[in-house]
Amino acid sequence: MKDTVDSRAVKIAATIMQAAGLCRYDSIAKCQRISVDSITCERCIRAWLLSKAKKELEKEETT
Repeated sequence: MKDTVDSRAVKIAATIMQAAGLCRYDSIAKCQRISVDSITCERCIRAWLLSKAKKELEKEETT
């Protein structure tokens, strides 16, 4: 990922969410990952945030 302002913002948001114990799932028990640590959670949250942002951008472009 290119180190742009947007990508840094997503990295920071993912770090904050992970540090706060937040998960993209309702419950951490729903996570299908075999081994869960802070790095894995941060990467998962970052990917989730990026996918949500892309969907929102696509939705804005079609309207």
